[in-house]
Amino acid sequence: MRLGIRVALWVVLPVLILATASDGAAQQDTTSTQKAPANAIPQALTGKERWDFYTNETFLSPGPYVVSFGAGLAFQAFNYPREWGGGLKGYARRTASQYGLVLSQNTIHDGGEAALGWEPRYFPCQCKGLWRRTGYALEMSFLTYDQNGHKRLDLPQLVGAYGSGVLSAYWYPKRYTPLVQGVQTGHMQFGFVLGTHLFQEFSPELKRTRPFRKLLNRGSAKTD
Repeated sequence: MRLGIRVALWVVLPVLILATASDGAAQQDTTSTQKAPANAIPQALTGKERWDFYTNETFLSPGPYVVSFGAGLAFQAFNYPREWGGGLKGYARRTASQYGLVLSQNTIHDGGEAALGWEPRYFPCQCKGLWRRTGYALEMSFLTYDQNGHKRLDLPQLVGAYGSGVLSAYWYPKRYTPLVQGVQTGHMQFGFVLGTHLFQEFSPELKRTRPFRKLLNRGSAKTD
């Protein structure tokens, strides 16, 4: 689905451009509220902490709504899918569809991580340099930590991305099928995972870049 690839690239490329522009300043400040100590096992989340993490990233933080409204606007511009038409009604359906993807993806991902006892969070790299940090962000889109601090293939992440894509085919027009358009939507959802991890990795640089500074500082204050 070429349109899905375009939307995913719109998420990833601006982060890489901003990171490249400010990489020199990044060498002096790579702190993050969720950065794991070097060579240390991330402290396991309790059941309540897992629930709080899920509700925050799905319902309480602005991220899922920004993504839903933004992606809905992009699909509205391309009249995708065409059966939903234009105007406010078409835009509302597209935005609701995108939020449905976020909701189902987060539910599958966080639920799967909880069942396995694995880590649902992303921890920025304890390294310096644009390419090393970019490579780490991409790597940790496929991997996560288990309860012993070992890296594992992040099956809940993959199932969440592609499972939500397959589910979305059931509320799209009838010509959409789970094994074709559903999998294509899964590609797009995993692209958003990559973009989100790049954003989290380079958020210290973005904090110095207007207009993101105030928004990011406000968001980080809530997670201290």
